[in-house]
Parts: sequence; structure tokens; C-alpha cells
Amino acid sequence: MFASVVRWSRTTYRGARGSGPGRSGKTDARSSPASRPTEVIAAHAGRTFKRAQRGLYDGKILQFGNSVPNSRHKTARRWAPNVQNKTLWSETMQTWVRSRFATSALRSIKKHGGLDQYLANTKDTHLGEFGRNLRDRLARTLRERRLNES
Repeated sequence: MFASVVRWSRTTYRGARGSGPGRSGKTDARSSPASRPTEVIAAHAGRTFKRAQRGLYDGKILQFGNSVPNSRHKTARRWAPNVQNKTLWSETMQTWVRSRFATSALRSIKKHGGLDQYLANTKDTHLGEFGRNLRDRLARTLRERRLNES
């Protein structure tokens, strides 16, 4: 068989040279920071998605994209945060806090040395509505304790 026939005997069409992902103007425009999903922009602005109102998600949100196999046939998919139901002890409030925690939040809590220290030292954008409310409860408990002591 001739070398030219073997070289060009593909069973699937892979497009012209230079037409792969990231080569066209459309792909570049969609992946620019200006075209991010509104959930990402909202999370960075301090407003989180609804699920974060029920637990500590450490700034994690739902993300959307495509599953792209070798055939380049794109299928829409989503990436959800790894969320676990846990019960953690709060030293300040002397109670167990049962909630949903992203695994990244659990790691951060462990690194900070406990739930109270995590709530005290974490930005509002990473805490979400539930975390901010929990931090307010923590501060209220501390204030009441100090008033009772004096």
C-alpha cells in the first residue's frame, strides 16, 4: 500500500489544521473572565448561591462546563462541591453545631484549630449567609458571657 493512502485513512474527521479547542475566536471569548457565570461573580462579590444558606461551603459553588472525550463531542455537566453532613463542637457556645460542610471547609476548620477560630478568621465571601449568622451567634454569646462576668 502507498504511504499517502495509509497516512490519510482516518475514520473520523478531526477538522482542519488549527481548528482544535482554544483556536477559534468563539472559544476564547467564552473562556474570558468577562464571560464567567453569574454565580461565580456573585460568590466573589459576597453573595452566595442558595445552597450555601444551609451550611459552610468555604466559598465553593456549583460550576458548569462540558465533558469532552477524545471524539470532542461536548456534553453539558456540572461540578458540585463535596458536601458532608457533620456535627462539630463549638467551644464558645458550648453546643454541637449540626450542618452541611464542604470538605474544604472541614480541612480549613481543622487547620484553624476549631469551628470558632475558623468563623472568626474567615472572610465573609467564604462563609456565606449561614456562616455569617453562626459567627454573629458566636459574638453574641461572647458578649453575654463578658457582661455576666463583670
